[in-house]
Amino acid sequence: MLRAVGGSLRNVWGAYEHQLHTQPMRTQAITSGALWALGDVFSQKIEGAKQVDLKRSLLTSVYGAAFIGPVGHVWYQFLDKFTRSRMRVGSPSFIAAKVVLDEGVFGPIHVLGFFAYMTLVEGGSWQDVKEKCRRDFLSAYAAELVFWPAFQAVNFWKVPVRHQLLAVNMACLLDATFLCWIQQQEDWTRVLPGFKSKEAVKESV
Repeated sequence: MLRAVGGSLRNVWGAYEHQLHTQPMRTQAITSGALWALGDVFSQKIEGAKQVDLKRSLLTSVYGAAFIGPVGHVWYQFLDKFTRSRMRVGSPSFIAAKVVLDEGVFGPIHVLGFFAYMTLVEGGSWQDVKEKCRRDFLSAYAAELVFWPAFQAVNFWKVPVRHQLLAVNMACLLDATFLCWIQQQEDWTRVLPGFKSKEAVKESV
């Protein structure tokens, strides 16, 4: 039984590796879309939904497939080439530079992009996007920084470049769940007050 399961998993992994080699952009997009949809389903369950809102999960999947997959693929390839040309591969400075650039460039774009996209597809206006980002961006980004730098340090240290986005997407099951949950909250920092921004604290006084 275990051998059969192991053989099946090896076959699935082999097929994935083949597609990643021959159609990298498409493969990353499909993988990202599927995992982000699953993250939204988890988020809905945390919210106590009895029935899954398939439209919401589909819209979240589109974000993963259209943005995280292709942009992430290009970003990690670029990040590796950029740091390789300037530092010794695998050195502490090499890994640290990747983490700093990833969290300083891709991280904020990703969080802002998600809030903007989800607000608009849920019927909001650009003014709603501005208000959502003003209210939640800094707190959400601070929360992201609790997890991602340590994860990415291990990812950049141990995982081959072609699999780094897959590793990120697996972790994005947590990230997608978290961001989808934030998107649906009026004030998520009531649950996690440690991440309340200074501006939000002033407004609540």
